[in-house]
Amino acid sequence: MYRALCDPHLIAGCERTSFFALLGLCVLFGFFGGIAGGRPLNVVLAIVLFTAGKLVLGHAAKADPQLREVAVRSHRYGQVLVAVPSVKESR
Repeated sequence: MYRALCDPHLIAGCERTSFFALLGLCVLFGFFGGIAGGRPLNVVLAIVLFTAGKLVLGHAAKADPQLREVAVRSHRYGQVLVAVPSVKESR
């Protein structure tokens, strides 16, 4: 079995979907809020946000590479499976 079949697909040590969401948010914030809006401070804040976000996503991917899918699935199902004590039948 090839190792590539078992390893998680990460980009820069982060989960792919979360990394591209962070990158898109920072590009939108830095370009439209900073360069196009004439506010260079927003560009600096976008770079800081990207750096901090990448560090957090990297640590999360080390703990569990599919953390985002697990969080989405647990939020979707919520409290569907409620434990109910069994009732003893009397004869």
